[in-house]
Amino acid sequence: MDRLLLTNGRVVTPQRVIDAGTVVVEGEKIVDVVEHVYSGDQQTWDVGGRLILPGVINLHDDGYEKAVQPRQGVYLPAALAFHHMEWALAASGITTVYHAVSFDEGLFLRDRTIAQAEEMACNLLTFAQADFAQVHHRILYRCDVRSAGSFDSIVKVINSPQAAAPHYYLSLNDHAPGQGQYAWRQAEPRFWDIKAQTEHIRSTQLKQATTLLKSRPNVIIAGHDSDSAAAVDDLYERGIRVSEFPINREAAQRAKELDLPVIVGSPNIVRGGSHTKNVSALELVADHLADVLVADYAPSTLLHAVLMLVEQHVLKLAEAVNLVTFNAASVVRLEKQTGSIAPGLAADLIVVEARTNPFLSIVQMMLVDGKVYHRQGIA
Repeated sequence: MDRLLLTNGRVVTPQRVIDAGTVVVEGEKIVDVVEHVYSGDQQTWDVGGRLILPGVINLHDDGYEKAVQPRQGVYLPAALAFHHMEWALAASGITTVYHAVSFDEGLFLRDRTIAQAEEMACNLLTFAQADFAQVHHRILYRCDVRSAGSFDSIVKVINSPQAAAPHYYLSLNDHAPGQGQYAWRQAEPRFWDIKAQTEHIRSTQLKQATTLLKSRPNVIIAGHDSDSAAAVDDLYERGIRVSEFPINREAAQRAKELDLPVIVGSPNIVRGGSHTKNVSALELVADHLADVLVADYAPSTLLHAVLMLVEQHVLKLAEAVNLVTFNAASVVRLEKQTGSIAPGLAADLIVVEARTNPFLSIVQMMLVDGKVYHRQGIA
């Protein structure tokens, strides 16, 4: 069995930082973590005091949809989009990614159809299982609760042999005007008519979500863009146990009171605020009202947001790293497989050179299941 030692690094575990440590990898697994520096040889790589982190886990990434459809009405071959998107993920230190696929008829946003979503999901599942795939690819199934047939289509995909997995991650989305992240935005009268006409569809699909949760314990469903404590309570009563992108402090506070993991966006942190005038993610993290960072529309921001939180003394290094590793893995029940540097877990690791300006920090090495996919500047 192949053996590799990453030595002379600052090893970040969920509990602490080992300032001069070594991670021992055999095959696909981490077998030991020690406070010792070894001499370099063919099997021992000196990382020169750089950070050794678990690979980043991104629970919400919009990159696949945008790579396939870079402009409205313009579609690129899925294989081409996948190939180039994957290198961008690797450069961002992301070893596990949940690609958002929107099962949506485009009622309020960009031109989408449920049929296209099915095709995109199936293509992604095919690529994820191919030998050339570099990172762990999974799907975040986004159900637009006002698009008739959205939930049925998602269930159809997850029941297919191709999609067989230990668990499935879904989110319930409602992008109608006057609520959620669109509460502040003026909308055309026709959108208000669509909202009124689709209330019964929304009600039906929320009931379907509750039924699925009761019959399929391996399904995880997140509520999306909750805008009040009452909205969080309503989803909780339906069995929803994750709060994704609460848009104000009230919703985030209520989610924490119910012991729900709260997910916020890393672009919000690096930009200094929400582009849709919602609550500051930095404020929620600082007040311990957020548990997980996701990249949403900008995967490059995840690792940089973590280092920014440390540089600004908002969180200690181990706490900040947990936002994109251990905590994220726990939401989707992967914490016994990946998301930490500990014996027995997958050797999903990155080596990062942290610079004075956190936005200039770079991933210099990446391992996925013990296989080196990227390396530069490591002796």
